[in-house]
Amino acid sequence: MPLEEKITTSLTILITGFVVVFAVLLLLILLISLYGKIVSSALQKSKPKEVVETPKPESVPEVAVIEETPEGDDLEIIAVISAAVYAMYGEKTVKIKSIKKVPQSRPVWSTAGIMENTRPF
Repeated sequence: MPLEEKITTSLTILITGFVVVFAVLLLLILLISLYGKIVSSALQKSKPKEVVETPKPESVPEVAVIEETPEGDDLEIIAVISAAVYAMYGEKTVKIKSIKKVPQSRPVWSTAGIMENTRPF
């Protein structure tokens, strides 16, 4: 088989492979988007038509905090924890009784090693 014929055959096979792969990818994209539309329309049909809004609470949840007198950064930490709890529980009435620092159970070098090895790229 001459070299020109080998090159022609190789290019034909290469182009045919690319066309088949991209055609299958486009078909998969079409099928997945069609499936998504079918599922979303089915979910919208099953949703109740009437939406009842719950009234928002009149006050922010009460916070009874650490035994020590909070100063500077402690107040910011308390505010962040309170906001996170309120965001998590939403419209429900929430009362934080105490915020305590949990003692570290591992040595500092062990924690640093874990942080280094599990850090996202």
